[in-house]
Amino acid sequence: NQTPYTDINWSKAYSLAKSIGGGTGATTYLCSSYAWDTAINFIMNNGATGYAENSTGFNGNWYSQEVKDSSENVIKAANKAERLSTGLTTAQSNIYDMGGNVGEFTTEINPGMGESVVLRGGDYYYINPAGYRSDDGPSDAHSYYGLRTTLFLK
Repeated sequence: NQTPYTDINWSKAYSLAKSIGGGTGATTYLCSSYAWDTAINFIMNNGATGYAENSTGFNGNWYSQEVKDSSENVIKAANKAERLSTGLTTAQSNIYDMGGNVGEFTTEINPGMGESVVLRGGDYYYINPAGYRSDDGPSDAHSYYGLRTTLFLK
């Protein structure tokens, strides 16, 4: 139930991800596209078929859909752009918000695209599914851009 870090550029996302730390015997890092794809495959292999390609049929925070809480009460109306706290949508395989809420910076870059950085997943402003990949400039920051960290155990 935390508000996602947003309105940050790639460098800030990278720095935040590394500074979170994992405690003794662990480190954190900005999520890679490989880790993102691995998580999406895990989710789809555990019953959420089509999660990478579809936004309909999942209780995720996309612009065109209403979001319901665990008691089926509507907490965000359809066709409303609103960022939600983490955990208000339905988890897929115990993982929240890969298919909605905020698009997330990754460690991937597109050298042929003027050194653009890659974001993954959908967000509350558009209707892109969890497997969506987009690119933007490393200095761009928006209210629908955030980050996801990866924990590495030593």
